[in-house]
Amino acid sequence: MFRAKLTFFDFVVMLFVLLLAGLLFWHPWQVKEMGETLVITTSTESTEYTLSEDRRIELSSNGIALCVVIENGSAYVLHSECDDGVCVASGAVSKVGEGILCAPAGVSIRVKGGSGDVDFVAG
Repeated sequence: MFRAKLTFFDFVVMLFVLLLAGLLFWHPWQVKEMGETLVITTSTESTEYTLSEDRRIELSSNGIALCVVIENGSAYVLHSECDDGVCVASGAVSKVGEGILCAPAGVSIRVKGGSGDVDFVAG
């Protein structure tokens, strides 16, 4: 049975391949732009708010009350009466394409602005 020894060059090639694979998963050249508008969609309506104006938005959908806060160019769900609380734990969104979903209430919150808007990216 043939058994080859690894050389320094083999390690350099393996390191290069690993770095290249890492760059394929991490795209520093695709930095998302800051959003300009927050779109809140419920089962009955869709409303847009500017991210440059701080405010509190109280809304109710499917019998569940939510409070969405816009401050310092980002938005987050302050509290929700739903049982799972995923929307509250989602944190703040501010970049184009980011969003928050409260499935029990049927509410989606997404950031848009500029050209090349993305419909929705959960995160």
